[in-house]
Amino acid sequence: MQMIDRYVYAVTGHLPEEIREDVGRELRSNIEDMLPDKATDEDIKKALTEMGSPAKLAEEYNPKKRYLIGPGLYDNYITVLKLVLGICAVVFAGIAIIDFALDPSSAGNSSSDVTRLISRVITGGIEGLLQGGLWVTLVFAILERSGVEEGHMPFSNKKWTPDDLPDYPLYSKRKISRREAVFSIFWTILITSVVCLKPELIAAYINNGNGTTVIPFFNTERLQPYLVFILILAAIQLGLFIWKIIAGSWSTPMAVCNAIYNGTFCILLVILLNDKVLYQTDKIALMTDTNLTAAISQWWSRGIYVCGAVIIVICIWDSVSAFLKCRKTY
Repeated sequence: MQMIDRYVYAVTGHLPEEIREDVGRELRSNIEDMLPDKATDEDIKKALTEMGSPAKLAEEYNPKKRYLIGPGLYDNYITVLKLVLGICAVVFAGIAIIDFALDPSSAGNSSSDVTRLISRVITGGIEGLLQGGLWVTLVFAILERSGVEEGHMPFSNKKWTPDDLPDYPLYSKRKISRREAVFSIFWTILITSVVCLKPELIAAYINNGNGTTVIPFFNTERLQPYLVFILILAAIQLGLFIWKIIAGSWSTPMAVCNAIYNGTFCILLVILLNDKVLYQTDKIALMTDTNLTAAISQWWSRGIYVCGAVIIVICIWDSVSAFLKCRKTY
């Protein structure tokens, strides 16, 4: 009966909470009526194939018609939208506060400075809300048309079968932690926002006695051509996290996409690490004690590759562990 539980769970998961229990009972009764006495797994699979895709069946049961995002993903869309809007508002407002605090023209002790700070925070928060709403809506629109809702490889146009059913929580050993996905979304938004909008905040802050000298870690002009690729990868990663939240458990298509993303990320990382013009470590070294210049240069030449190697190992393990989780049985 596990397959029936999974099918009912898949259908009701697309429905409003107030009708899930009633629809679940009715659907289970209809499926059992289609089965012979002492039904085998093949009998159940045949009956479920005749019932069709859970997402499409849920549309027939759903009394509410929504048009922005299809009914199969609408509830997840609202949940993720609220989450991302909150994260983006906090991150963008936080960036505005840090940027204001590091602004030499801001003394922070006058009413005009307070007004400017409040204005920046509000503007940053609104920008975060607009950016978050845009990206989440775009990602959901793509996911809905890609087939991932039914567990397929994106855009594969594969016909639905009972083998595509999502895991039932009672039996699943492949469950994805929602807390882990939310945590990952937060760091993706934070790092991408800082690198793309305010890369000068990633800097060395050197106190030379006459004040603090700020030397950005990145050559911002050199960084510009890479920003498009960074944004594309961030959007893909956000899509993967949303897919994980929607599915709730690992599947082979998801693991394949996760591996492709990790491989692409590692390629971009290697390119970035080997672009010597991208970093301003020489300027940072010259602004410090001359005795430290050689040490900083040596640390950079070794440390950058060590950090890169660690990140690549983490990406490889993340890809391998996803496939291992897919192999877990109920």
